[in-house]
Amino acid sequence: MLIAAIITTIIIKIASNTNSVLYPKAKVTGNGDTKIACVGDSITYGIGVVNNRDNSWVSLLANELGDNYKTINYGLTNRTLLSSGNMPYMKEKLAKKFWNRKENIILFMLGTNDTKEINWDYDKFNKEYREVLDKMLEKKRNSKIYIMIPPEIYINKPSKTEPNKDNLENGVVPILNEINEDYKGIEIIDLYTYTLNHKEWFTDSLHPNKQGNKEIAKEIARIIKETYNEKDVKRISK
Repeated sequence: MLIAAIITTIIIKIASNTNSVLYPKAKVTGNGDTKIACVGDSITYGIGVVNNRDNSWVSLLANELGDNYKTINYGLTNRTLLSSGNMPYMKEKLAKKFWNRKENIILFMLGTNDTKEINWDYDKFNKEYREVLDKMLEKKRNSKIYIMIPPEIYINKPSKTEPNKDNLENGVVPILNEINEDYKGIEIIDLYTYTLNHKEWFTDSLHPNKQGNKEIAKEIARIIKETYNEKDVKRISK
């Protein structure tokens, strides 16, 4: 009986930990009035570092920007932008919460899991990314929107269920650069180029490690400081 109870406890803990990673609540870091929504997959969530979301680039970003800022981590592991992907982000409860909340800045980074051979569709990704962006511009019209090109993928000879660097380089990257050219009023943050030749920033050839998250947070903070006007805060925070 004792052994059975111990096994049951272990199973419950494993299930609880799995659910907390796959279906987490939005994590808030900082107390400032300038709210930054960070939408993405496991790279945004913080997989790759100890105490995942406490040491993710999202949490570190709040510290980089200072007391006037607050980050909200909407990262969901393994999610895709594509509605036909193995785990579509926009079908999740956390996505609905993102759409219903107000923030000053949106950092939007999906695409890594879309590059998997089981998911990838160049034309559909281009079409659906634009549809999501159109919705964002309509529903989040008072927010400053940054689309983010995901970091480099260092997985060699990936299986069909692993992110594919060729689909990132030849698909996601040019698509997002073209979208940036087509849409006025948005900004782009190119983490792909920024992380090229920095395999040492990654834990498993995919997820940023402690150093990688720090470097990414610093780069995003630099771009926000250069492109975001804090006077816009009043439109959202009131």
